[in-house]
Amino acid sequence: MPVTCLRTWIASRESKGPRGAPIRGRRGSIEHGVMMMAKIVLSIVAAVFMALVPLNVALGMEGTGLSVQGTGQAKLAPDEASLSLSVITDGHSAQEVQAENARKMQAVTEAVKGLGVEDRFIRTSNLSLQPRYDFKNGERKLKGYTATNTLRIEVKDLSKLGRIIDRALNAGANKVDSLEFGLQAPERLQQQALKKAVADARSKAEVIAAALGKSIVGLRQVSEENSGYMSRSYSMPMLAAAKADNGAAVETPVSPGELELSATVHIDFILSE
Repeated sequence: MPVTCLRTWIASRESKGPRGAPIRGRRGSIEHGVMMMAKIVLSIVAAVFMALVPLNVALGMEGTGLSVQGTGQAKLAPDEASLSLSVITDGHSAQEVQAENARKMQAVTEAVKGLGVEDRFIRTSNLSLQPRYDFKNGERKLKGYTATNTLRIEVKDLSKLGRIIDRALNAGANKVDSLEFGLQAPERLQQQALKKAVADARSKAEVIAAALGKSIVGLRQVSEENSGYMSRSYSMPMLAAAKADNGAAVETPVSPGELELSATVHIDFILSE
C-alpha cells in the first residue's frame, strides 16, 4: 500500500471511531490492532526516511526504484501468564461426585484468591459430568461418574506463579492442563521488531545504491507483513508440590524465559538518476 494511501486509510478508520474495547479475540480488537500497527509502521518508516533524504524531497516522486525487504527480531521477558487447572472427581453417584467436585473447586478458588488474584482474572472454562461404563460380554454397565471443573487463571505477577500452582494443587486441583506466557502490552515488542526491520531495509538499500553509484533520494511505497509474537505454551500434567525433609512445601519452579517476535517490511526506495 503506498504511503499516501496508508495515510488516507488510517484517517478513514479514525473518523469512524473505535468499535469497542480492545478485548483479545474480538473483531473490534483486531481492527483496532491493525490500525495501530499501520500507524506504527508509517511513523517508523517516515522517521527513517527523513533521516535519509532532504526535507524538500516528496514521497511518490518518479525515478529508478529499488525494492528491499527488511527483517527484524525483538525479545522481551513475559510479564503475565495464563494458567489452566482442573479438579477431576470420580464416584458412583452423580450427585455425590458433583458435590465433591464443587467443594474442592471452591477451596481451589479461595486458595488462589488468597494470593492476591482478583475475581476478574479467574473464570470457569469447562464444567462437565460424564458417566463411566464397563463393557463385558458385549454389554454396557454403568460404573460411575466423572466430574470435571476447569479454571482459567490470569496471573499478572509472575513471582507468585509457582505459589499459585502449589496452593491450587494442595487445595484439591489434581491436574494442570496448560501454562501460557504472554505480554500485557505486546505493542512494545512489535515496535522494537519493526524499527529493526526498517533499519535493516535501509542498510540493505544503502549498500545496493552505493554499489550502483547512486544514492537514495525518495520513498515510493512501504508495506508490512502481519506479525505477532508467539506466546509460550506448555501442556503439563502435574502432581502436588514436593515436600522437603523438614516438611515445608517446595515451591514449583517456573522459568518464563523470553518471547520473540519477527517483523518484515517491504520498502520501495527511489534512486538518483
